[in-house]
Amino acid sequence: MSDDFAISETSVESLLKATPKAVRFFLDRHLGCVGCGFARFCTLGDVVKTYHIDEQPFLEEAQNLLVQTNVIRSSE
Repeated sequence: MSDDFAISETSVESLLKATPKAVRFFLDRHLGCVGCGFARFCTLGDVVKTYHIDEQPFLEEAQNLLVQTNVIRSSE
């Protein structure tokens, strides 16, 4: 995935602001990111390292959330 670096540098806050589906994305994985005071500073790459998550599927799903959001917004 060529966008791994770009998506891994996206802040948790940016993803949460981009789409409401991101809340479920984090909650389903039992991650404490929703409501965390560091969400504006933590990147998705930081989340992968902190929670020892399998990087590839996590970042791919985050990227898909952003793509879906952009597709929906552009069709409105």
